[in-house]
Amino acid sequence: MKRIVLIYILIASFGFSHAQNLTDMISRSNKWSIVGYTGVARLDTDIKPDYDFSWIMKSPTIDMSIEYNVHPIFSLGVNYGGLIFNQEDEDEKFTTGGAYFSSFISFDFLNIILGKKNKYLSLWGSAGVGVAGMVWPKYETTRDFKGPNQYLHGVSFPPAFLIFPYTVTLEYNVTKRVSLGAHFKYYYTNTDHLESIYRGYYYDQWETFGINLRYKFTQKDTKSVRDQLPDTTSQNIIKQLQQQINQLGQRIDTVENNLASVDYRVIKLEGILSDDGPDTDRDGVPDIRDLEPNTPPGTPVDFWGRSMMVQTLKEEDILSVYFDFDSYELDKIAQITLIKVAQRMAEDPDLLLEIRGYTDYLGTNEYNKKLSRLRAERVKQELVQKYEIPHDRMVANGLGKIPEPPLKSLVNRRCDFFFSK
Repeated sequence: MKRIVLIYILIASFGFSHAQNLTDMISRSNKWSIVGYTGVARLDTDIKPDYDFSWIMKSPTIDMSIEYNVHPIFSLGVNYGGLIFNQEDEDEKFTTGGAYFSSFISFDFLNIILGKKNKYLSLWGSAGVGVAGMVWPKYETTRDFKGPNQYLHGVSFPPAFLIFPYTVTLEYNVTKRVSLGAHFKYYYTNTDHLESIYRGYYYDQWETFGINLRYKFTQKDTKSVRDQLPDTTSQNIIKQLQQQINQLGQRIDTVENNLASVDYRVIKLEGILSDDGPDTDRDGVPDIRDLEPNTPPGTPVDFWGRSMMVQTLKEEDILSVYFDFDSYELDKIAQITLIKVAQRMAEDPDLLLEIRGYTDYLGTNEYNKKLSRLRAERVKQELVQKYEIPHDRMVANGLGKIPEPPLKSLVNRRCDFFFSK
């Protein structure tokens, strides 16, 4: 006997320990709660009962729900319950009972309507779907009814049918973990047999009224998620980020407008800096940047087409013209040198000019001979076309590589000028 008692104690201790661990685990989440409901029911079928309050009070109902709050205003749950109907009208009365099970989804409408969580009150609405079954122990009628079902005693209804419960619950928080409430539930079914005989007018329904008690599993110093304020901090952060994004978008639009303006100016500047375009006075400066558009022929001008002061240039003041690797195109620095050469030639109409082109030591002799000639001819062409120096006063000679020193640099890729009479 002692052994049996000891086994019972061990089993109870083991069960209590595991139950305590399970409770602690559930409490840590602060999202679970259990609810007990009790009340009275009113059947709404093809029978038209007088709904005497005394008869309604004879139709008790009791059920229980387990809920999980995903969010302070949103929960999921399951419900299990049973009820007994004692209903009568002028012709008949019957007593029936059964059980039902359903799952549901629920929302705190008070929070949704007010836009904030009330500290004490909450108004929850839910909708769900489930199954139910009924058994009829007693049915009596005085109506003139013929057929095998005229007197039905102990008739059992098919074991299961669908129910669609809708619930409205007003709850008041008594403590952090306990709340009291009042509820109204409406059950719609897909059957027409709850009054024991087939009537065929419309599907059966019932309503329940009652009170409920909720216990919320929470940690000692923490509110249940059901009673917490929605996370407005995150919402505010999102709003601030959205405002910053909008402001950034406005700044980007401003930058894009500024870039468009800069782009226009760059295009305009490129036109000014370019040597392309019409040159009415043929001074080598395009009209778009020529500040003196009517410069006399042969007058040396600066970058902006302005006449340069005429001064006597010594031969040693004139530098060579240098070229990029494997090129005979003239750059801006070369143009400045050619201005001085043209000025020197314009000062003395009897002066003759030899233009000698050179290359570095890379490449074959034949190729470099050709490249040096192209460089000399390019310089001569520029002096003729741009500065109107007579071509018969100039000679272009390509002398190929400069053997000493053997450099592959800008120093050897050049044209030199030799004046004579």
